[in-house]
Amino acid sequence: MKHPHYETVILVTQPTYQQRRSEEILEAIMSLALFDRSHCVVFWDQALSWLIPHQSPILGKSLSKQLSALPLYGSEALFYCDAHRDATLGDQPLAEEAEPLSLDGVAELLRTARHVEVF
Repeated sequence: MKHPHYETVILVTQPTYQQRRSEEILEAIMSLALFDRSHCVVFWDQALSWLIPHQSPILGKSLSKQLSALPLYGSEALFYCDAHRDATLGDQPLAEEAEPLSLDGVAELLRTARHVEVF
């Protein structure tokens, strides 16, 4: 499937709930949307844990709830690398907001982006 060109690709590689780090990543995503920059977010490897629905952390806000709110802020293009799904999460369900991409699809997004931010 051909995807539109995005000016910025945010590649999230960090697993969820890394103290303040997870919140900083979300703030970076929302700031791109706030300034109306064309962008997408790709969850890579251990970062697929962000996409587990109905997370209830003991401390802090639920990242799954925050991710589901991203389209309200203009961040609608959420992807994950399908090649990492089984090894990282097994058969756990994933958030409906994120779309699977092949390794080639991720490579194409990275190759055509003007900026790539890795978290």
